[in-house]
Amino acid sequence: MSTDPKRIELRLDSDPRLAAGVGGVVRLLAETAGMPDEVCKEFQEAAVRACRQAFEARPTDGHTVELLVFGDRLEVTVDPGAGSSAIRLTRSVVPLR
Repeated sequence: MSTDPKRIELRLDSDPRLAAGVGGVVRLLAETAGMPDEVCKEFQEAAVRACRQAFEARPTDGHTVELLVFGDRLEVTVDPGAGSSAIRLTRSVVPLR
């Protein structure tokens, strides 16, 4: 079994509508991973906030959002190449009972 994550990379302009789109993708990945509904919603909202924060900080730049799906967690990084100003979010996969 491979331990390499599944990776999705999105390249976006600083448009708030695109932040909502990232949130939708994060929600779908969280639901597919089996996270509880409340955790899915919170992770989605955190991803949207992170994108908006990056868009406001650098409105004229293009942005990259990296989504990594591991067996035990999901990771979202907004502007991974931005060094210390990159925004990283991680949530453990909690199976439904």
